[in-house]
Amino acid sequence: MTIRPIGQSGYLLKCGTTEIIIDPYLSDIVNKVAGRARSLPAPMDPKEIMVDAVVCTHDHMDHLDPEAAAEMSKEQFFITTHEGKAHLAELGQIHVAALSEGEQITVGDLCLKAVFAKHSCEAFGLIVKGEGYTLYFSGDTLYDERLFAVAEEQPDITFICINGRLGNMNVQEAVVTAQKIGAKVSVPNHFDMFASNTEDPRKFTDRVSGSKVLGFNKEYNIKEILQ
Repeated sequence: MTIRPIGQSGYLLKCGTTEIIIDPYLSDIVNKVAGRARSLPAPMDPKEIMVDAVVCTHDHMDHLDPEAAAEMSKEQFFITTHEGKAHLAELGQIHVAALSEGEQITVGDLCLKAVFAKHSCEAFGLIVKGEGYTLYFSGDTLYDERLFAVAEEQPDITFICINGRLGNMNVQEAVVTAQKIGAKVSVPNHFDMFASNTEDPRKFTDRVSGSKVLGFNKEYNIKEILQ
């Protein structure tokens, strides 16, 4: 299994013949709407995307990018919230599955499960299982002790938001959450896309054993991350 960070909370995940993209922010719509320009270039062209699933953990522009989604093939399959499904339908995307907390779906060689997240809109965290590995993506979430239940999934790697603004936990809260979940490796995210909504990831990695920062648009083997 390999993973490639594509900025903010976005990842391209490959497992066997299966590919999924999680929370791809590929346009500059947040700048158009809220005056927050991209700090990173778009790592891929949405017109060229055709993967087994695009997962949008909630219906905010930096996770469900309406400009990018509208440009993707109308045959592309999406997984999102019920709110996200309605928005995607408005954008002409009809191959969409909506998940609620606790529900799961199999996509090729991967099993995807929606787990608790506390955000300013309907949202879920995501458990991804494949090739004997378990990954947890927090998506956007405020601090809440219910997040600690992810420990029951025994994730090998967690990907946790740390920016502390706009409905997300701050570094201290992310540190506590990572420690409570107890994954071998914890990766901070949601700090690199907007200059007005950033944080120093070293404040997280200096305090969480086994944690590390992954480079933008660089492909990693999960086995290598865990070494």
